[in-house]
Amino acid sequence: MSNSESSKSEVQLRKEQISAAKKAAEIVTLREWYDSTQHDYELEEYFRHFANLGRLGKELHKRGVKRVTELYEADNGVFIEATFVRRDLNLLAPLCALACTYNCK
Repeated sequence: MSNSESSKSEVQLRKEQISAAKKAAEIVTLREWYDSTQHDYELEEYFRHFANLGRLGKELHKRGVKRVTELYEADNGVFIEATFVRRDLNLLAPLCALACTYNCK
């Protein structure tokens, strides 16, 4: 087995460990949370005013909801996505969605 093959398997093993840890801790992106959760009035109202989850993500950040990870574009440092703990989003995303709709009126 060559050195690059052993490194590749170590990298793959590490990726699998990270993926398993994220599942166990229920770490999700805002989109994953939205797609896997039933929503009430707050998010229905939010989508009457906004076309995507971007404004909600900004509101979560503004309100200090802890991000587990952040992903930025390498070339220019533009923010791409963040991950959150699911239980934090279950509690705070509907409240932030209401704040967004209130602020846009």
